[in-house]
Amino acid sequence: MDMEVKDIVNKFKEYILGSEIKDKIAKIILFGSHAKGTATIDSDIDILVFTIDGEDVEKSLMDSVYDYMLAHDVPIEVITASIDDLFLSQDFFVYNVTHHGVEIYSMEKDDMKKIMVRDLVQLAEEYRESARDVLQMNRIRLAIDAAYNAAELATKALILLKEDDLPGSHGGVVSLFGQLYIKTKELDFELGRNLHLALKLRNEARYKPHAILSRAEAEHILELAADLISIALERNKA
Repeated sequence: MDMEVKDIVNKFKEYILGSEIKDKIAKIILFGSHAKGTATIDSDIDILVFTIDGEDVEKSLMDSVYDYMLAHDVPIEVITASIDDLFLSQDFFVYNVTHHGVEIYSMEKDDMKKIMVRDLVQLAEEYRESARDVLQMNRIRLAIDAAYNAAELATKALILLKEDDLPGSHGGVVSLFGQLYIKTKELDFELGRNLHLALKLRNEARYKPHAILSRAEAEHILELAADLISIALERNKA
């Protein structure tokens, strides 16, 4: 990155971090030809900005980017992504940028993880409430599926309190949770056992047409989800 581009990027960073959305910016990364050192005179300055709190922040950010471009006449191309993309569903583009781009700014990792844990717990609670609602309609399969999803989201939140990355499979989540919390006796053995059983029931509910599933099993997974949500909430306050 030449000095002129470095100056433009730093001024852009200062502009964004001086705006009203500064607390909603998780990470800023320069990528593309300028990050690789292969830029030509006509190359845009490609920047990826990770935000928190969704579409409203992204709209405000893009308005600020446009204002900055008009004021300074610089060829900046900004792409936005959610903080979720850093921790939950990192596609090849995000992986490539985060591993080969030039980081311009980053919120403290622990602060990002606390936000991500908060968001996961909120989503877990939403799924738990949905599971309870469909159970009242006697939709056992849907209740088990949604209740397990709530439990797994809370489990992911607990994993993030100790790790920077999440497993990519359901079984991987259950296994890593067991290693981090059950094997170490930090949490009760029954919690890990029940999560493992809940995954089995979720798979039967989703994929086995002739599986015999009970209301009691759905209620048991709902209780598990509530316990995991409560633990994640408490530990995220620490």
